[in-house]
Amino acid sequence: MRLAQLSTIASVVFVLPYALVAADAANSKSSEENDPLISGFGNFVSWFRSHGGTVDDRIIIGHEPGTNIRGMIATAPIPANTLLIHTPGSLVLRNPNNNHRCLRIGEIVQELEAGTKSKWHTYFEFDDSSGHHIPSQWDRSGRAMDELQGLPPSGDTHHHINWYQGVCKKGKEMSNLDWKALIMYLTRAADIGLVPAYDLINHHNGRINTRLEVDDEGAMSVIALTDISAGEPIFLTYARGGTKSSVDIFNTYGFTEDYPQLWEWSDNELKQLSRTNGNHAYGRYGMGNSDANRRDRLRFIPNTEHHEVLVISPTLAALLPTKALVATLGNARRSMADWEKLIATHHSNLRIVHASALVDSAKGILAGLPTTIEDDEVIIREDKRRLEKATNLGRVDVDDADAIKAIEYRLAFKKALRLITEVAERETFLNDSDEL
Repeated sequence: MRLAQLSTIASVVFVLPYALVAADAANSKSSEENDPLISGFGNFVSWFRSHGGTVDDRIIIGHEPGTNIRGMIATAPIPANTLLIHTPGSLVLRNPNNNHRCLRIGEIVQELEAGTKSKWHTYFEFDDSSGHHIPSQWDRSGRAMDELQGLPPSGDTHHHINWYQGVCKKGKEMSNLDWKALIMYLTRAADIGLVPAYDLINHHNGRINTRLEVDDEGAMSVIALTDISAGEPIFLTYARGGTKSSVDIFNTYGFTEDYPQLWEWSDNELKQLSRTNGNHAYGRYGMGNSDANRRDRLRFIPNTEHHEVLVISPTLAALLPTKALVATLGNARRSMADWEKLIATHHSNLRIVHASALVDSAKGILAGLPTTIEDDEVIIREDKRRLEKATNLGRVDVDDADAIKAIEYRLAFKKALRLITEVAERETFLNDSDEL
């Protein structure tokens, strides 16, 4: 996985835990009263403001309208360019003298060990990242691993744990505080460290309505990118401009993101091609009617060298997208009409031989899987029904809950693979003599 980079605001990757978290109770009011992240928000804000932080009075933690999805919500209209949250540099938890990840996690461990003496004690008490069960925490021989059916990130789910225990702990066993600090770091930390308050905002690349500013002293501000209506959820992104795929998002945070989705994988043929020609992906695109000047060429830089599809909706997708096409993700909003126009132009410059290779790869993967999309839709309904029944009886199997996440994820991946063929059959591609 590519770790978060925060070199400029335009490329910042948000690493936060609270995207698409379902509340447990059926009654919304009762659920909010029993949810410590919702009921405890006022106490958190008081602590945050007492240490120099700013939170707009018009935002709360609650449930997105009509759902049990918990997140940050506007209680009144908020104009564009309004400062929503300001976290001073003094509240950003980081190692001030070293950017090494082991030391950064070690700093979190030290503050956790300090207990009530830590400046961040209230922040730690408010945090619920330990309540999430991400793939790094899955039973390595459990059902959830099998339910991935070999799709990415199979074989890579525990690389964070392996790295931390091998590099930072030198092979020693991890303590409970080590686990808590690592999970907080993985699911909450931006490159500058843990940033209280802004890390309560949910992820959604298609509905982003905030932007970030970071000053020279390491303070971070969250600013309204658009006008925000009363009752509207507040969103940011975990991955600007295609720097993380939907595979990365799932592997780090344990949820399947809503549209738009960016799916990425490799097969043996593509790996062999990469070994013999490291620049092969640049041959995917023609220049159309352009004069091939530098500005035109920059429009045709591949997002990655891997197989990739950018899924905008259940029926709209861009095959083998360029960096320019995915740059919108997390940086702005596009209408469906805009996406349709951009994707049609993109496909007219995508060589048909490369589109065909992507289709063949997608078909091959689907044909080799033990269940179909239709099978999975039945399986997920039955598994959710059984889990709900067990939960109501007070018997919750964590591995079964993890397995459901894995099935939901593989179902979305399979739908993206099937959509590739559907798109290829109706779109027009560049038909020239270029060969793979």
